[in-house]
Amino acid sequence: MEQESGYEKNYRRLVPGLRGCDFEECAARLGLRHFPGGVEAEYLGRAYRVTEGGVEPLDGGYADPNHRSTLIHYALSRGDGPPAGDFLGLSQLPGVLRGSKQPGSEFLSAAIERAFGGRGLAHFARAAESLGGEFLGDHPSGGKLWLFRTLPRIHMQVVFSEADDEFPVEARVLFDSHATEYLGYECLAFMHGALGNALAEAGDRIAAAEGA
Repeated sequence: MEQESGYEKNYRRLVPGLRGCDFEECAARLGLRHFPGGVEAEYLGRAYRVTEGGVEPLDGGYADPNHRSTLIHYALSRGDGPPAGDFLGLSQLPGVLRGSKQPGSEFLSAAIERAFGGRGLAHFARAAESLGGEFLGDHPSGGKLWLFRTLPRIHMQVVFSEADDEFPVEARVLFDSHATEYLGYECLAFMHGALGNALAEAGDRIAAAEGA
């Protein structure tokens, strides 16, 4: 029997918190779709159902336990109000200790380099669009900007810069400044990595389909 991972155990510890959740109220406040007994949410290109029994993808496939945990935290969040519309790095968000190290940032950089290094902007654009990304144009600091409505009240941006003679390809992830009204730092850190990895995986799928 395969041993349960720590992430899976953490997810299962969170599930009992859904008992007694007012799903109708949270759907209205958090922008989710309500149905009798639960809510549905789109997250990183997949649809999920959240009930008192936990979180399951509607396509019936495997779901990362961190994604499922994030959706539980979001459904139980007491946050309210729309996104602010201004975007900051994770360590710059209100309530986050300045200088906090981004977990897994080295791994994420390697994943982005593997998926998009040498493939260019057009390849990244296709990967972003496959996840619902909206191209916004040039970013003031350089690079091209995409908006992701990752969860209804938690919007994210990615600034993509192609490789040049001095620097490798880079994808910087930003959060709407109201994100910490809904989720804590640890959940947002997982979302940071989840979006970056989803983009890299989408890029790999596109390349494989094209035989690149």
